[in-house]
Amino acid sequence: MSFRYRAVLSGLLLLLAGCASYHAEPLQTRLAATAKVEREMAAALRHDHPSSAQPVNLHAPLSGEDLGEIAVLLNPDLRAMRAQVGVAQAQVFAAGLLPDPQLALSADLPSNVVAGYTNAYSMGLSWSLASLFTRSANLHVARAQAQSEQYQVAWQEWMVANQTRMLARQLYYLQEQEAVSQRAAATTDQLYRTSLQNLRLGDATITTTALRQIAWLDSQDRMLALRRQVTRVRQDLNKVMGLPPEMHLALRMPEMPRNLPAAARLVPLADTHRLDLLALRAGYQAQEARIRRAILGQYPGFTIGISRAADTSNIQTFGPSVHLDIPLWNRNRGVIAESEATRAQLHAAYTARLFQTRADITALVADLHRLHQEITPLERQVPQLQSAEQRLRGAAAEHNVTLIDYEAVRSQALAKSLQLLALKQAYAEQQAALEMAVGLPWQQWGE
Repeated sequence: MSFRYRAVLSGLLLLLAGCASYHAEPLQTRLAATAKVEREMAAALRHDHPSSAQPVNLHAPLSGEDLGEIAVLLNPDLRAMRAQVGVAQAQVFAAGLLPDPQLALSADLPSNVVAGYTNAYSMGLSWSLASLFTRSANLHVARAQAQSEQYQVAWQEWMVANQTRMLARQLYYLQEQEAVSQRAAATTDQLYRTSLQNLRLGDATITTTALRQIAWLDSQDRMLALRRQVTRVRQDLNKVMGLPPEMHLALRMPEMPRNLPAAARLVPLADTHRLDLLALRAGYQAQEARIRRAILGQYPGFTIGISRAADTSNIQTFGPSVHLDIPLWNRNRGVIAESEATRAQLHAAYTARLFQTRADITALVADLHRLHQEITPLERQVPQLQSAEQRLRGAAAEHNVTLIDYEAVRSQALAKSLQLLALKQAYAEQQAALEMAVGLPWQQWGE
């Protein structure tokens, strides 16, 4: 084998050695079981938080903040979104690559060979310089877009964490309401059974028994309705966290501030720290770079090369070549117009998001102040009503007060207890919504 052929073969082998190879990655066909989910959670926490070396126990009481962190790690949609960051980083890598040169080979083989004529050939090596002028703009576009993707993923993580906290608070107070209604149902059931027994003995009237039966039925309906809500919210919470639907989580009482800052103090925090606003700013910078790239595209792009050829009479030529685009009609004006229109749309979208953010924060702060005014008197009065109900229950058993008076106090004490828990639930949910709107946990609002 001649030296020339060995050199060509070696060059081809080197090119093949630098090529990427294919590796299959099969899809998962089954969802993980509960025990495997707990192991995956522990591994994820150890990977992202090395200081957390303790195994995760989903059956221990957890706060909404704990559940939010777990949801960020396990939520299937967030896992898919985090893969988009890798795609954006790959686009940054691709934007920085230089174009490959192009090699052109051709041959002319005469069919009726005459003496003095030979086979003709041509070889050309060319390289486009147009991408060199737009490489810097391409890198700016890709980097700004990658940063925007990172902010968008982080914002989605923040939203999922807050949604988890909101569902956890809703579930906690619904469980409290269910417990209250369950105790009320047990009380009315006992009173109804006692009244039935007394009616058979002739010590109670049909009116008294009917009133207690109605109270028992109302308590059962209320308890079952709250139980349905608890089941639905628990399933929603497990879905957001990426947990099996049948899993039960023990929750701690939510910790919430009562003294809220004014909306005028929270709006600047949102303007600075909300990740969706940062993502929009990064996306706007990417669009600015696209406009610069489109403007550069209106200038002529050209390709340089070198060629060697021989015709059938064996006359050999060698020389450079230049291919030049003539910007006569197009001049990239359509791309420029589209890029500028997109920039205007992004500018309007960012302004609208700012306006919506400030309106949401103002409305949430006002709503929380109103809820606080409703909760404060009930927190003082409900324990007194519950104590009065317990005293009247004993008095009613001794026939010292009428059943109608006792049922009126009992129903009002129950209604106010459930109202207080419902208001606390609304306050907890709105406070989590305010954290989401500000873009920071409430513990950092004063920093």
